[in-house]
Amino acid sequence: MNRTAELMPDFRRMNKAEITGDRIRHVLTFNPNSARPEEKIYVNIPKLKADSVLVRYSMALVFDFKNSNTKSWFRNNLGKLLQRRLEIRLAGEKVYDNSGESLLEVYKDLWLHKKQRDSMVEDGIASEATRKKIPKDDSANDDVNAVALFEVFVTKQRIQIGKILKDHGLYAPHNMANDLQYVITLPAADEIMNAQGGEKVEGYTLENIELEYKSIDNIGLARKVESQYNVGVSCLSNMSS
Repeated sequence: MNRTAELMPDFRRMNKAEITGDRIRHVLTFNPNSARPEEKIYVNIPKLKADSVLVRYSMALVFDFKNSNTKSWFRNNLGKLLQRRLEIRLAGEKVYDNSGESLLEVYKDLWLHKKQRDSMVEDGIASEATRKKIPKDDSANDDVNAVALFEVFVTKQRIQIGKILKDHGLYAPHNMANDLQYVITLPAADEIMNAQGGEKVEGYTLENIELEYKSIDNIGLARKVESQYNVGVSCLSNMSS
């Protein structure tokens, strides 16, 4: 067996294990809890408790993706395609604004290893058969893998909320003087969906929207993060990474 593609001589995995703690999963229901093409979704980052930190890569919007037309389906990488424009605001002031966010992030994900992409079905990266089945229970679609994945995810998909949060280590919102807010502008339906020949893409709806994230309760860890804030941390230092 040729494993050349699997080997990366210059790769080193680094894990921080100085302080650990149990992860707690949180789910917050949005109000309103649905959104349609070209609408905006406002995501306010929760404050958490004084002794809690946010787990990196854990924050996401989770929702049911529903088609208005039963003969259409979403294109690959739905979670990134839905972020046509992303604004990040700190104390009401914009620290990031990209009207081509989906184009940038979809391109970056093309460089992921196949094994990584294969595990991102909930982010909307999947075969065409699976993408046809997830937005609706397509009884005519008897693809074995699509049926199996539909039984796991049904119509659930997610948009990861990670820019800035995932680039700057642990985040302790309770100790931030100002609040972070993410504003996601959804694309038009024909920008992210395909339809069968001769059919029209009618639209889509994000239903039952929830904000999901994990935190670690550890006073020592929270104090260490707070001390970094007292020194000063730039929000934009790693935005290009």
